[in-house]
Amino acid sequence: RLVEQMLLTSDNDAAEVLARHVAVADERPATFAGMSEAILARLRRLGADVSRVRLHDGSGLSRDNRIPPSVLTQVLTIAAAEDHPELRPVLTGLPVAAYSGSLSGRYLYAGEDGAGLVRAKTGTLTGVSTLAGIVTTKDGAVLAFSVMSDRGAPVDPRIGIDRAAA
Repeated sequence: RLVEQMLLTSDNDAAEVLARHVAVADERPATFAGMSEAILARLRRLGADVSRVRLHDGSGLSRDNRIPPSVLTQVLTIAAAEDHPELRPVLTGLPVAAYSGSLSGRYLYAGEDGAGLVRAKTGTLTGVSTLAGIVTTKDGAVLAFSVMSDRGAPVDPRIGIDRAAA
C-alpha cells in the first residue's frame, strides 16, 4: 500500500524512506550509499541490467542520478511478470492519465487517446521530463514504455511525451 501511495502522489519523502527500508532489509546502512547498493542488488537479482545506473538518492531528485529509459521499461516488465506478483503494486500504484495522481491534469483534451489508458509515473526536474509506465493498445496488448527529455526544450516536452505514450 505504501508503494502504491508513493507512486500515485509522487511523494519524494516516502520514496526516500522506502529506499532506506530496502537497505535495512538487505542489512546495509540506511544511507544514500546503502540504499543505492541495496536497490541495485535487488534489481540485478530480478534480472534488470543496471550496469549503467547511478543512484544517489531514493526520490529521483538528485541531478547525479543516471537511469537509462531501458532500465525503467525492464523494471515495469519484471513487475508485470507472472512470477513476480509481489511487485504488482509498482503497476497498480501508477497514476492513470486524466484521472489520478500526477497525471490527473494531463490527457484532458477532447479526443485525447491516452486518457484512462496510460498508467505512468512522471519525473520532472528543471529541464528534464520523464514518463514511464504501461499502456493498453486498442487490441488489448499491454506495453511498457519510458520516454525522457533532457537539456530543456523550446516547448514543454510533456506534450510530445504524452503523445508518444498515447
